[in-house]
Amino acid sequence: MDSPTETKPTRRGGALLAGILLVVIGTVVLLQTWIDLGHFLVLLLGLAFLAWGCLARRTGLLIPGGVLTGIGLGVLADSASRILPGADPNGLFLLCFAAGWFLILLLSALFTCAQWWALIPGGIMAALGGVLILTRGGLRWQDLNLVYAGLLIAAGVALLASRGYKKG
Repeated sequence: MDSPTETKPTRRGGALLAGILLVVIGTVVLLQTWIDLGHFLVLLLGLAFLAWGCLARRTGLLIPGGVLTGIGLGVLADSASRILPGADPNGLFLLCFAAGWFLILLLSALFTCAQWWALIPGGIMAALGGVLILTRGGLRWQDLNLVYAGLLIAAGVALLASRGYKKG
């Protein structure tokens, strides 16, 4: 006989997950008629892991999500060379990949326990990518707007994240 505190698994959770998967797959198939989603595949997979990790509050899902998102951004940046024309594609890829590692730290700090170790690979990749872009002559003054915008966004997110930790 079952105890009163024991719960039986329901089919509702499985049906919800199956419904979400069908909607996502159908949307991808529909969008593929207009957009080449091959360039977005790794990014979408990374974003799915990030969303899952944030909702489940599991660091183990945020790590592959951040890595895949960074790689996906790098693939997009490489395919859309108009972002920084003349910039070293390897440096640009490394900067995007570093952003994925920084996402691990940011999202883990917001939803789980901060994973400070992610600054090490992210910082190394960002430094190498920055050096490649600066030394290979692909950076123009107009392109620094991207850097300023990124810094402003990062500062804003940091301020918003710190509000949740203050007591009183």
